[in-house]
Amino acid sequence: MKVDVHAHLAGVGAGGSGCWLSPAFARRWTFRFLRRWLGVTDVQMRATADADWAAALAERVRGSGLDAAVALGFDGVYAADGTLDQARSQMVVPPAWVFEVCRRHPELLPGPAVNPHRRDALEVLDECIARGAVLVKWLPSAMGIDPSDPRIRPFYRRMADAGLPLLVHSGGSERTFAEVDSRLKDLRLLELPLAEGVPVVVAHAGVPVLLSGDEDQRPLLRAMLRRHRHLWVDNSGIANPSRFPHLPTLAEDAEMLERTLYGSDYPVPSNAVWYVHRLGPVRVATLERERNPLRRDVELKRALGFPDATLTRASEVLPTLSRLARPADGDLP
Repeated sequence: MKVDVHAHLAGVGAGGSGCWLSPAFARRWTFRFLRRWLGVTDVQMRATADADWAAALAERVRGSGLDAAVALGFDGVYAADGTLDQARSQMVVPPAWVFEVCRRHPELLPGPAVNPHRRDALEVLDECIARGAVLVKWLPSAMGIDPSDPRIRPFYRRMADAGLPLLVHSGGSERTFAEVDSRLKDLRLLELPLAEGVPVVVAHAGVPVLLSGDEDQRPLLRAMLRRHRHLWVDNSGIANPSRFPHLPTLAEDAEMLERTLYGSDYPVPSNAVWYVHRLGPVRVATLERERNPLRRDVELKRALGFPDATLTRASEVLPTLSRLARPADGDLP
């Protein structure tokens, strides 16, 4: 199977989805930009936006040459008592909605987000495993998760026992969401889940954001890849103004490439214009005429030298791909 391991669901609570969006995030420039770019109307925001988003993603997967995409949920920040801290949270796309979307659209695979600091984290994780989750998604600096916190060990052990990977944004700054604690993106914090045997996929290959002042942790990431055979990276979200110089470098790095999975970071834009000096104006114009953003991203990465092994490698990392039965009905939060 050719699989995109990194495609985002989003929701505002329309149609009883159970999603939640904070007023502060609704005012954030990234949300307003993406809403305008995707043409989400006021009527949709009130009634159908969440289902429409999922349907649009599924349609684009069908037209992309991919077999499936992992539809990622999102979780909030949790207070010391394990309850949702709405003042610091930005969006919640709950596991129940992730599984419902994947029930409706066979092209989508469930990648729920479960903050391990929530009061019912282990119960929710067990339900996600039972219902066929292919990975768990974390964005530590925006969700307030310290991956090195020893209190998370039981959570990691459940994941390791199930062979369930953790897709985690680490190494570089986050721009779509506000960071509640920028220290939590440090790759060094991933040593604990790796030591507990959890397969880990570092989103965006850990590359730094341009002009962010971030430490370039790629040398550290290479050293970690040598030590941990269950550590991987994805090539998502790099062909945009914040990271574009790093994508050709990643394609030419044999050591990183053999551990790279394909990811789009949909709906984050991916464009060929940044690579006109490499690909030439004719090839770039051809890529830019492709209106399906997933197909454009796949073909752009092929043009830059990423082999199709990156598209199919998910079968090595997401063991539940061999068990693609649709999840049963349940009562996930």
